[in-house]
Order: sequence, then C-alpha cells, then structure tokens
Amino acid sequence: MIYIQKDKEPDEIVNWKKKFKNKNKRKPCYEDIKSEPEKQQLKEALLHEQKYLCCYCCNRISDDSSHIEHFVPQSKDSGLSLEYSNLHASCQGENGDMKHCGHAKGNDYDKALLISPLDKNCEKRFVYSVNGKIEPSDLSDQGAEYTIKLLALNDERLKKAREEAMWTAGVFYAQGEKERETLIKQYSNPADGKRVPFCNAILYQLRKDQESAGSK
Repeated sequence: MIYIQKDKEPDEIVNWKKKFKNKNKRKPCYEDIKSEPEKQQLKEALLHEQKYLCCYCCNRISDDSSHIEHFVPQSKDSGLSLEYSNLHASCQGENGDMKHCGHAKGNDYDKALLISPLDKNCEKRFVYSVNGKIEPSDLSDQGAEYTIKLLALNDERLKKAREEAMWTAGVFYAQGEKERETLIKQYSNPADGKRVPFCNAILYQLRKDQESAGSK
C-alpha cells in the first residue's frame, strides 16, 4: 500500500451532483451516477491521482482492469457512496475463486482496523521480504494484520509479482548510496505520471538497503 494524496473532486462531478440534487430534491448516491457519462470522468480522476496503481496492492491498473472501490462499503454507510474521499480505484483481483484487493474485501469493513491508503503513515505499517511477502512492520499491529488478510495481499500471484518487480527494478544489484538514491527518486516520482507496479515493495527494499549501508 502507498499513501494516496486525494486531489480535489473534479468540477464535472461536483456540478453533476448539484444538478441532480436540484432536479430530484435529494442527495445523489453511487447508483445514480452508474449509468451517467460522469462515472467515467470520476474513474479517470481516481486513476490519475493514484498514478495508475491499485489503491491496495499497487499493481498497474487501467480503465479496463479496475473498478471504483468504496473504502467504506455502501452496505455500511450509504451516505458515503458518492463521497469523493471514500472512492478509490482498485484492481479487479479475480481469478476464479481467488480474489484480492477490493473484490476480496467486499462488504467487510472494520473501522478500527482497516488501514486506509489516505493515512499518511500507511506505508510505514508494512514491510516486504525479498520473496514478495508483505507483513506488518510491527508484529503487534492488529490493523496491519487485518488489512493484509482481508485484502488477501499475500495472494501467491501478488507475492510473485512483487518479487519479479524488485528484480526487474535492479533492487538487488544496486551498488552504493548514489545509485540507490537515483533509483529511489526514479520510483518515487515518475516522469510520465504513472508509477511502476509494486513500487511500494521496490522502494521499501531500496530504503532498507540504504539504511543498512549507512549504519555500517
């Protein structure tokens, strides 16, 4: 998981909500926008602000490979179904009966435990092994443990993909502080606005190696 800094709600969506409310004398919900062209504009805004990574696993997503995810499920609080701060883009995460991320989460939600990608400290609560496994950075962190399990973030496909991403990025070949620093900048701020898939695991390993080298 990587911290997502929400952008301002798109003007097109704000204006659509106002028009709907004036016409129907009620606050619109997600069902109301599903068949409207503004839904596509909403999804595009979410993809852009997330730099085209899934809000949970950080795999690359596109319009065709993602869905609009309600962090607080609609079944838990229908009043948040169209609140921009509650909406993210999640990967489809399905392969037969195997699911992860938004589809694995479904209507499950524990406010006290589930970690939000809008939490500025969310990245610090997870660590990644060289074989792609994600674990709580603090073994007593029940929220991190709950989040990993609920979202199935240790799905074998995800672990393998993280491991491959780290090797492809040259994490295990980086030599010296300067090279690591160059890679950290590269994977933190993509020039084209699209972050590299699983850059959360890549950056974790680079920073870990950097700290380890600095302590010697």
